Amino acid sequence: MIFFSPSCRTLFLRTLLVSMPLVLAAVGCRSDSNPKVLPFGVMDAPRNGEGLRGTVQLVGWVLAESGIKQVIVYVDRNYAATATLGGSRPDVATAYPAFSNRQDAGWAASLDTIKFRTGAHELVVQATANNGATRDLSSIVVSFVKP
Repeated sequence: MIFFSPSCRTLFLRTLLVSMPLVLAAVGCRSDSNPKVLPFGVMDAPRNGEGLRGTVQLVGWVLAESGIKQVIVYVDRNYAATATLGGSRPDVATAYPAFSNRQDAGWAASLDTIKFRTGAHELVVQATANNGATRDLSSIVVSFVKP
């Protein structure tokens, strides 16, 4: 079953299996119905399914018409790191010439995997625009392995 939360336009997926408990997962929250105000971008690294050990760099890019306020990394939906903004991204500048912050659209965050148990974890990267709009840029599953 799929339904929307009218309070923040969140899409929820609800699955009920006979042998499984109810699973409720927020897929993403849009704080505004106008797609032009939402931030957008990607996480370039790491990639889905990778094994990570020690301190790793998460990198990507993000744009929004109003500019970017912050990029946050979550591990298993718990806060893990705040990214540094302003990395040079000439590829993004070429692809999106209409955005004023296109040259410095890069972001990077360090994540110390030793702080977490070994095994599979969900990494979610969420961007917040200067106008308050938020969007999940990426949601992947990686494996933390012992160094």
